[in-house]
Amino acid sequence: MKKKPPIRIPSQHSSSSLPSLLPSSQDGIVSELMMDPTLPTDLVINILSRLPVKSLGKFKCVSTQWLQLIKDPYFISMHRELSLHNPNILLVKRVPLLQEAHMKKCTRIDLCALNFDGSCKNLEFSLCLNDDEKNIEMLPSKWDLICFVSESGFYVCNPSTQLMMKLPEASCCTSGEVNAGMGYVRQTDEYVLVHLFDRSLDLHVDYDIGCEVLRLRDGENCAWKVVDANCPFVVRGWGVLVENVFYWMIWDEYNQPGDEAIVSFDLEKEEFGTVSPPEGCFDPHGAWSLVELGGKLCLVDNVARPQTMYIWVLKDVTNHGWVREYSINMNAYTNDMLHFIVPLEYRDGKILMDAKEESLDYYDMKKKQMKRMDHLIAGEWTWLRLYTESFFSLGSK
Repeated sequence: MKKKPPIRIPSQHSSSSLPSLLPSSQDGIVSELMMDPTLPTDLVINILSRLPVKSLGKFKCVSTQWLQLIKDPYFISMHRELSLHNPNILLVKRVPLLQEAHMKKCTRIDLCALNFDGSCKNLEFSLCLNDDEKNIEMLPSKWDLICFVSESGFYVCNPSTQLMMKLPEASCCTSGEVNAGMGYVRQTDEYVLVHLFDRSLDLHVDYDIGCEVLRLRDGENCAWKVVDANCPFVVRGWGVLVENVFYWMIWDEYNQPGDEAIVSFDLEKEEFGTVSPPEGCFDPHGAWSLVELGGKLCLVDNVARPQTMYIWVLKDVTNHGWVREYSINMNAYTNDMLHFIVPLEYRDGKILMDAKEESLDYYDMKKKQMKRMDHLIAGEWTWLRLYTESFFSLGSK
């Protein structure tokens, strides 16, 4: 099946006047640069590389020189490196709609990006998915692309360029359960989407979980590849990518402590494996979850000890060696919230957390204090993610 072309999301503004489209600070920067054409090229590149992609897309109209500069691979690479070290906060909200002409349910997805100081990043727009809002989920991510999954398929979006694309049709899952994972592989500069689909109803067995992989590269077409290996366990939650390997928590019941609790999928070998949990402390009925922090696989335990979050880090991948790296006091939260608090990233000595999809908090490891970043959250939001700016294009260039 051919991939559908990218969908251009209409802007709320006219493109006829460049200055009127820019926040005052960015407007001033452009005016200064244009009034002094003798500025060294390196200085101009350094300044422009710190601006949002949306603004740079408009600056291409300033001159032929700026057009060539912004399109240059070196500039794009420099811009990406700066963005990776200065992530933003992406707020995503789903709003149910009803197309009266056909009485068909659809969902509007509102997106807004913020700096960590709470200011808007010149990025606020909406897109529409033709599905019931109850059927739409957003895969965990903290890169420049985000991915939605619904009954109608997978969608990928670059908030920086405000482009969305529906991905090629995935294999049918007869059980109705969709398990997937998306991550960015820096070594190959590509996004990888893994889809686990249950074919058991067709074969009249307990479960038969196939696996397919889609690799998404900048400006290239993509397609699903069904691998030979089958997933050996039913899994729960979305996959977490660390060092070219995806991990999921196993959904099956555990008979005794020490049994494997995590299933892995090696992208290079295209093979499944299992990972044992920390010895002697794993409760399969507890509120355990997987996240990636600082490039390491982490196992998060919210309820083993009252009002405390333990975060175990997989230090030795080969021998399944875990270390309890973090112990976080959670007295700032009520008991009913503990199950919904998810660590997002380790940054500058602080662990950023999504608190029940309502606020962004951080725990200062040195001061042993939890702080709510109230100035960053406004309104009701369905998902909260870290996000980086990029020129990553969807579809053929």
